[in-house]
Amino acid sequence: MTDTLAAACRAPAEGPAVWKAADFEHDRSWLHRLSDEQAGCLARAAREFDGQDLARATPEWAARHLVPLAMLMREVKRELGTRGFVLLRGVPVRELGDKAGLAFWMLGALLGTGLTQNADGDLLCPVTDKGVRFDYSAEAHRSNARGYQSRADLNYHCDPTDVVALLCVNKAMSGGASTIVSTPAVYNALLADHPEHMEVLERGFPYDRKGEQWPQEAPASPRIPVFVRHGARVSCRYARSYIEGAAAKLGTPLEDAERAALDCFDSVVRRPDMALHMAFEPGDVQLLNNFTVVHGRTAYEDDPDPAQRRFLYRLWLHLGDSPPWQGESQIMRWAFARFGNLGRTAQEWSSLRSET
Repeated sequence: MTDTLAAACRAPAEGPAVWKAADFEHDRSWLHRLSDEQAGCLARAAREFDGQDLARATPEWAARHLVPLAMLMREVKRELGTRGFVLLRGVPVRELGDKAGLAFWMLGALLGTGLTQNADGDLLCPVTDKGVRFDYSAEAHRSNARGYQSRADLNYHCDPTDVVALLCVNKAMSGGASTIVSTPAVYNALLADHPEHMEVLERGFPYDRKGEQWPQEAPASPRIPVFVRHGARVSCRYARSYIEGAAAKLGTPLEDAERAALDCFDSVVRRPDMALHMAFEPGDVQLLNNFTVVHGRTAYEDDPDPAQRRFLYRLWLHLGDSPPWQGESQIMRWAFARFGNLGRTAQEWSSLRSET
């Protein structure tokens, strides 16, 4: 059977995770506002928390101390598992001041378990311009720069955990808009118009570990599929700069068929009808299912006042045995997320630090 014929036998993905921007032209069901009671409860819990040890603010702790938020976050979790994205509005970041990150961690604990995100073991990762040069040139693919430390335009990608969450503390002076795309919708478009690329995408690619692996670990992940079918559901992993970086560091240039498949994926994901645009306001929390949504960001310009520069906190959340995430393979769920000091729980990270 030829590759094209085999791809033609695949059925389109189905369900609420398959969407395009026009589906939400008059639908704001993805936006939830914290009530005064919920915002007040979150602020009190952060102010009254003893110390800054995030390991103590476990999901069990959050369930006891954030009762007014429990029902809302159960609904958020359901929507992340179906539609794939949510925007929460109204975290009182101005009132919280330097406790905003702690409150964000507590909110995330109602959904799942926070994980470390870099070699420094950041559980609450600052997303702000640190002067890092980040682009998509061949030279850049051999570097270890990570886009969240720059103000550059970021191509569509997923983060490597079950759910990624961003809390906006300060927005940019201009730019910095978030756009999101349904990857099952991308799958269906590729299946309909370019089925010849499906086998390459389902075989997948190694991912660059950006030099953050331990000495005994490989510089790139095992091969991770771009698409995996689960009946009518389709999950996705995609971050092209990491794919290109792995090819450069492993000395295995992408084949023509592989580059053509990636180019085709990129052309579909950038179609104007695919992307839903979100402009963050201070106190907004964007939550995305990394298996069904890719996100990008426009370049931005900062306010000259350092205190007013764009600043977000990021969480990587693991949702344990919750469906649909528990149905993912170990390769899809962990190969791009857990190596070196990355992908560790707060308790694991405390143990690692005590051993060094």
